[in-house]
Amino acid sequence: MASTQDVEKKDTYKFDLKSYEFAKKVIVPFIKSKFNFKRNVLYQMPDVPFVLICNHVTNLDMVWVGLSVDKHLYFVSSEHVVRKGIGGKMVQTFFHPIVREKATVGLTTVVEMKKHLTAGHNVGLFAEGVRSADGRSNKIVPSTAAVLKKLGFTVVTFKLHGGFFTSPRWSSDIRRGEMSGELVHIYSPEDIKSMSAEELDTAINNDIYEDAYEYNKDRKIAFKSKKAAEGIEFELVVCPKCKKMATIHSKGCTFYCDCGLKGVYNEYGLLSGEGFSFTTIPEWDEWQKNEIEVSAFSDDEIIVSHPNQKITAISKDHTEKVVGEGDLVLRGNSISVGEKKILFDEIKDCDFFYHGYLLISAKDKKYYEISNPKSKYPGYLYKLLIKKQMKSNKNMKED
Repeated sequence: MASTQDVEKKDTYKFDLKSYEFAKKVIVPFIKSKFNFKRNVLYQMPDVPFVLICNHVTNLDMVWVGLSVDKHLYFVSSEHVVRKGIGGKMVQTFFHPIVREKATVGLTTVVEMKKHLTAGHNVGLFAEGVRSADGRSNKIVPSTAAVLKKLGFTVVTFKLHGGFFTSPRWSSDIRRGEMSGELVHIYSPEDIKSMSAEELDTAINNDIYEDAYEYNKDRKIAFKSKKAAEGIEFELVVCPKCKKMATIHSKGCTFYCDCGLKGVYNEYGLLSGEGFSFTTIPEWDEWQKNEIEVSAFSDDEIIVSHPNQKITAISKDHTEKVVGEGDLVLRGNSISVGEKKILFDEIKDCDFFYHGYLLISAKDKKYYEISNPKSKYPGYLYKLLIKKQMKSNKNMKED
């Protein structure tokens, strides 16, 4: 006789299936049209439980995958997705994603994945953990391959095209060009077992790798917008002319710095202007990351700061408590908001989402968000600086 808990799980699964199909038939078509997503074929998935791994290019990637495959999936989703606003509550209520904290790789996430797979459900995973910053895929989280081998289920790789130019990570504007998706490979449990973790890691990274500029070089799909450059200062965080950080501004299709640098971002994602020689965001991003990497800062030196922020402690049940308000200040050895200071030695990892939402996972298992929707700041810059300083501090201790 089935237990009450088993019955509840079956009922939840039936509810989730109905919600999933309703969204695909009624809600998603409107979103599909806005993003101009082309579904050339409905891919037939294996009849056994599988983990689908896809590159991460927009905030709605689970929608594009859901439209492209014939099976229901439970997606692994960042904690902030279910925590933010009415939309987050609806996602949690109707789709029950597998929640993970951004900037962390939690055992609880793996356990939940296994529970679903064992129950015969399929799991969707964006294993890079973060959206592409410059149009090129990130490496998947290093532990992913080892986890997949331990789980022992079928693995499907899937790749999305056109998402970076349609919805750049740094922009709030949608550019209607063209998006599509393709099934890349299906790895059976026997395939997974025969491969080393390193071989599987390499295979998945190769399967889902996307270079947006290379893909569009010959296709020349235009992604038009009257606000094409707006928000680009959240990505281009160091000025190549004056070498200052967080000094670039944007309006319409143009961006500029107080030092005289002027630039244009066009419908193909290409850059042109005065004060720099870069023609693509990847070129600029490689340069600025190197500039930050070779910079040296003293412990008490203020590297960058932004006013009117708050730092919030996030509990496991997604409740929030403000623990500091005031200027966001990043020094050589710490980050602070008002009176609340976190030393880099206390940080396990950090990441960000949207524009100006920095997430910090501390070694004492505390989890923080630094944000103010009315006063945005370049979270990407803070992430690069924190990672650099954490690495520098570690190297100094080892020496």
